Amino acid sequence: MKSPVSENVSVTRLGLRAAMGAMAMFLVGCTAEPLPEIEIGLRNPTVPLGGTSRFEAGRFAGDWQTVRCLGECERSVTYQVATDGVFLRRAGDTLTAYSVPAPGILREMGGDSTLVVMWVDEGFRTAAVGDADGRWAAVLGRSRKTAPDRVKAATEILDFNGWDIAKMQVVK
Repeated sequence: MKSPVSENVSVTRLGLRAAMGAMAMFLVGCTAEPLPEIEIGLRNPTVPLGGTSRFEAGRFAGDWQTVRCLGECERSVTYQVATDGVFLRRAGDTLTAYSVPAPGILREMGGDSTLVVMWVDEGFRTAAVGDADGRWAAVLGRSRKTAPDRVKAATEILDFNGWDIAKMQVVK
């Protein structure tokens, strides 16, 4: 005569085997479909992105030349303080108004674009700027002949903020 304990063990083993078989079938079914491809683009969105605390709208205002670029960048851009809380960016024929809710963060007024000034040198001669959505980023200089050490520093900041600097192009 079997003891009740040995019957329970046999039932448990059968239940475990059935559960493992069902799990194996489930996993086979899951792997039959290819996983969707994830496109990182120009910036890894899992890396935190922040504006520089050094940002001052009045000092940042003026003409800038794009020295290095990721994505589609304008050759030159102009930033201008319009009124309290409104900052303008002219890129080509496009004039866009932004608010500045935090240092280095420019939010398009009436739109959904956000620009991030990630770094600017002490003299406001070189900057690392990018679109928060990861569509483009640029190293900007007050002239095309920006000092190599500042270009390198701005490039390193872009890299730190998740940009794929291997795709960076020199703008002439």
